Amino acid sequence: MNNNYFELIHAALLRQLDEVCIVWPAEAGGAGAADSYTGGAVLRRVEVYRAQLLAQGVGTSDAVLLALPVSIELICALLAVMALGAVPVLPPAGAALGTVVRLVRRLGIRMVVVGAVPGRLVRVAAWLLGVRVCTGTAPVGAAVAPWTASLVSAQQPALVSHSSGSTGTAKSIRRSHQVLQAQHAAIETVFPPWPGQRDFPLFPNILLHNLAAGVVSVLPDLPWGNLPQLNPARLVAQLVQHRVQTLTGNVFYFRALLAYLHQHPVLLPHVVAVGIGGSPVPEPLAQELRCFFPNATIHIIYGSSEAEPIAVRPVLPTLPNPLAGYCVGAIQAGLEWRIEPLGQLKRGSAASQQVGELWVRGAHVATPAPGQWLRTGDYGYVAEGQLYLTGRQGNERLHQGVQHYQLEHLLYHLPGVERVAARADKAGFTLFVQGTVSHETVTELLAKNFPASICQAIHLRATLPVDARHYSKILYHQLR
Repeated sequence: MNNNYFELIHAALLRQLDEVCIVWPAEAGGAGAADSYTGGAVLRRVEVYRAQLLAQGVGTSDAVLLALPVSIELICALLAVMALGAVPVLPPAGAALGTVVRLVRRLGIRMVVVGAVPGRLVRVAAWLLGVRVCTGTAPVGAAVAPWTASLVSAQQPALVSHSSGSTGTAKSIRRSHQVLQAQHAAIETVFPPWPGQRDFPLFPNILLHNLAAGVVSVLPDLPWGNLPQLNPARLVAQLVQHRVQTLTGNVFYFRALLAYLHQHPVLLPHVVAVGIGGSPVPEPLAQELRCFFPNATIHIIYGSSEAEPIAVRPVLPTLPNPLAGYCVGAIQAGLEWRIEPLGQLKRGSAASQQVGELWVRGAHVATPAPGQWLRTGDYGYVAEGQLYLTGRQGNERLHQGVQHYQLEHLLYHLPGVERVAARADKAGFTLFVQGTVSHETVTELLAKNFPASICQAIHLRATLPVDARHYSKILYHQLR
């Protein structure tokens, strides 16, 4: 048996040789028609990269850095590297040159795939680092070549990506072929695909899942390297034009969509499922989406690159108590979990609850060795079969039985709050609020729900620092 995750994708693409599997905007912000790629077109482009990498001696377990912009070329290069049994490496979002150089040295990378023929400066830098460069510029063949993916062990790394760096420096995340297959199976279990399904994925792991599941991916028309510059009008036009049925995204992404839809109301009845993840999801945001996606089930998805998904919750009209933290649903079947105790949490009028860091392990959890526990860095508890998140590593200190997510989630229910962060200092919390809400309104709501001395100060800010990947996770260590 071949453990190579690419075999799942290869088989799906062969079944879709003459059927569209990826729809990509022709140009970011351009007026041209979208480019559609059949399974055969993708495989022929993969073969170009595969042949060039083979010619340069890339083999099983070699790390290959993909220094390409988000594009069909990036996807095909990634698949080619994986097909060879080599390890595709995606650099951190917004990584500076120095970060990339350190990554090359740390992972022992000897091959970099770039999007154009490199200039003299790049060639000199590559020579100094002992790195070869591949461009994938050869002509694409007219037919799909017969070949199979290289044999790999189940535990060999299949993909190296990076965390958002919300608690400091972005860390490398290695997912084995076995873990990628298990994550694919877990997503299929929660969200079963169907023939002809058209999905609108923001997250790279969902695109890989779609390719393996035979789901058509309509890629959002986004400035991928600068997410804050997205144009929601183009996204809504795509959703309508391609009659998208399912979509996923993060808090920043859906806030932008909602802001546009409130000004230019459009109902999207063909959408049947929406997934929000990547950071804590304010309940009012999830509820608001129901107005424009009337036939869709809205899902809050909690997980990480190492373990996707951990929990999923369908959003119902009944509102969970915000003082309990963020309710993210039942922990997925097949995952073992434990709460490493931190202290006693107060949940409004409810009894005190033991709270601590969530640890998980299982088939779809990436850890240095199989069977190890993954420390998620998220703090919370399980009550009545539901997981509640109440804090994040680096800011987890309890004050009078309260963690920072409880304060934040409550304040997200106030009109005019765009972002909020409660930094846990030695004597209490310091609040930072972005939006049009007044200081008095914030103070009044806190006084009704928390001890008077719990907040040391409240600061209104024009912006709050967020991660470069999702633009949704607060960088607490940068709050000023």
